[in-house]
Amino acid sequence: MEESIIIDTLGGRRDGERGIVSFHSSPARNAVGRWVTGILIIFTLLGFGFGSWLARLPAVRDHLGASTLEMSVYGLCLAIGSLSGLLLAGRTVALLGSRRALGVGILIQALAMPLAITLIWQELLIPGLALLFCYGFAFATSDVAMNVSGASAERALGKPRLPVMHAGYSLGAVSAMGVGALAETWMVPVPLHLSAVFVIILVVGVFALRLVPPDSETARVDHGPQLAAHTGQLRLPPETAAAQDPAAQASSATHLSRPYTPWRDRRILLVGLVALGMSLAEGTASDWLPLALADGRGIPNSTAALILGIFFVAMTITRTFGSPILSRLGRVPVLRGGAILCGIGVVVVILVPFTWGIVIGALMWGVGCALGFPVGISAAADNPRTAVRDVAAVSAIAYTAMLLGPMAFGFLGEHVGLLTAFWALVAVALLSALAAGAAREPKIHTADH
Repeated sequence: MEESIIIDTLGGRRDGERGIVSFHSSPARNAVGRWVTGILIIFTLLGFGFGSWLARLPAVRDHLGASTLEMSVYGLCLAIGSLSGLLLAGRTVALLGSRRALGVGILIQALAMPLAITLIWQELLIPGLALLFCYGFAFATSDVAMNVSGASAERALGKPRLPVMHAGYSLGAVSAMGVGALAETWMVPVPLHLSAVFVIILVVGVFALRLVPPDSETARVDHGPQLAAHTGQLRLPPETAAAQDPAAQASSATHLSRPYTPWRDRRILLVGLVALGMSLAEGTASDWLPLALADGRGIPNSTAALILGIFFVAMTITRTFGSPILSRLGRVPVLRGGAILCGIGVVVVILVPFTWGIVIGALMWGVGCALGFPVGISAAADNPRTAVRDVAAVSAIAYTAMLLGPMAFGFLGEHVGLLTAFWALVAVALLSALAAGAAREPKIHTADH
């Protein structure tokens, strides 16, 4: 019996007469708590690794004497690798399982990035760029795997946790910037710096993976009934009715005969639209907000960079406290309100000519778009049987927007100005607000009290 497997895995208890499973026992909560902690550590490690690469790009440019165009080639190779990994991540993670995919992905990252930067440092560009592609591929695959495992963990816990995990990623990236600045001050060679970083990532990553249940156990948990977020108990659905209903059997057989693809699932595409809009808002601010303020408002570069820092702090804090907000309000109000707040913040940045007003607008912009992607991933993982492919599809949509969307804004800004180009973000935010209803939580049959 499937429910018996779930009980054995998590340490839950079942009332055989009432058909109720409880996951409030200490061993069960401790096991899921360790799972959440392990995935949170992995999110933080991946953010730290990628942030370390970004932090040392100026040093790489100076060492090679590379032009902006040449540096963009490095970023393009990594981006193409990431997009390739995202497009294949559904199959890869389904084949290997989340935990094994994470293990392989972290190992490849720990080998590929130090080797890539060492070769590039020695001006062996072709093999260095090939390894950057491999790093991007492994990074994207690991990203989908940790999101799938994180969604499974929060489902087992019965409380939203992906926002906190994404806050961990942001904290890891910000910390990497600080460490990178110290390495720059102490004139640590980039190959030595990144080699040390990825040795640490590999060692700590292996420890974190020990906290994650084996793939066989997480799969059994995923295929079991969902937990009620407020009660911790749920009534198991009757199996005999479906078994005795020929019409239900025929419908099930027809459904199984059709190969599933998330790209034909209207709900997943709408959830992807929400994630796309908020990821585009995040990526555009990261790439263009300081330059737009410097060129469009005459704000000093240092002040413009500080306003971008305020944007990132607003995002990180919102994600840190996103779990209790989601538990209290639910996904749809949070996503809809966030998209509207993001749109208003962008409008304030565009129209208000005063620095204090722009700071307020940047805060609203950051708070508004912070939860779009993590909540979209949670919504994509609602169906455990298709969660891997659904999460991969939503991730591909969101990351494509984050990687390629800002390029489109740069092209548009070249013709109309960056601040004017930001009006397109307002339209995208409104579309995200309209599509937010697709992320509504599935109905859960809870036990009566």
